[in-house]
Amino acid sequence: MKKSKIILILFILIVISSVFGFISFFLYTEAPFTKGNVLYNVDYNHNQSLDIYFPTQEVYELRPVLFYIHGGAWIGGTKEAINLNRFNGAINDLRDSGFVVVSPTYTLGVYGKSPFPQNIKDVYEAIDFIKRNADLYQLDSSQIGILGESAGAHIAMMLAFAEPGVYKLNKPKHEFDYLVDVYGPNELRGIYQSGLLDTINASMAYFPNSIQNRLDLTRYLLGFNPREDSARAFQMMDEYSPIKHLSDNYNAPTLIIQGKEDRLVPFSQSQELKKKLNNLNLLSELHLLNGVDHAFLNASDVQKDSIQRWIREFVIRDSKVEEK
Repeated sequence: MKKSKIILILFILIVISSVFGFISFFLYTEAPFTKGNVLYNVDYNHNQSLDIYFPTQEVYELRPVLFYIHGGAWIGGTKEAINLNRFNGAINDLRDSGFVVVSPTYTLGVYGKSPFPQNIKDVYEAIDFIKRNADLYQLDSSQIGILGESAGAHIAMMLAFAEPGVYKLNKPKHEFDYLVDVYGPNELRGIYQSGLLDTINASMAYFPNSIQNRLDLTRYLLGFNPREDSARAFQMMDEYSPIKHLSDNYNAPTLIIQGKEDRLVPFSQSQELKKKLNNLNLLSELHLLNGVDHAFLNASDVQKDSIQRWIREFVIRDSKVEEK
């Protein structure tokens, strides 16, 4: 057999193995898209779309809604991340309990152009779209909760805590039944001034200046070099720090989950958020996981099961819905 044919056969086998591996992973982890009815890529504004995961069991005459906001450091990520196994158990159980789960895309940062505030406005518009089309999808527009992870939790908190004028919208604020914050940054100066960012910047010193500039994450998030205009940078970070907008105008129960070994978001931010919620006499829960990094890396099976249970029980308990 010719060498070229052997290479082609090997390539085909690798592709087939990869496809089966990919399918097996999602089946094994019971990804939500493998269950029930899902409506994909519904345009909610001229640039963004959302997926709607319908209940696998019809429990309510009008279905309560949970928004899932993906992470990705505001420059990456995808709405399909809902199918990764960090929350699959909770998402599947909630759909079995009659909930609709909506996963939208939103504007991501590009070099020299900040995603703020358009990313927040996008998710606001996704919620607006769902409310306007509630009758079409048999949804309860008065029963909406929001779950975000990492950068998505930041956006969720901005929507829940801040008035829309902060992110340049002249519209009424969306109210939520509950908020689930999973390792979300709520104070952006703490991220910018973290030791991890210093380590990344130091490692880039070995690259040519042209490459250093292209790899400078702050230019993706802020749209400019903060070292050249620190006053403007800190003003922008403060403006888009959710904890600075938290007041007694917010009244939704809040669940916070984070690992104590998180190298991207200091877990002290979750502690400070819990403290402020307590001072405002607002209902909240904080779960900190020993030995666990960002994205729940290094979490044990027991810890992973606990995460699913905390989310499922919190959402069901704090939803104000009645069965048929």
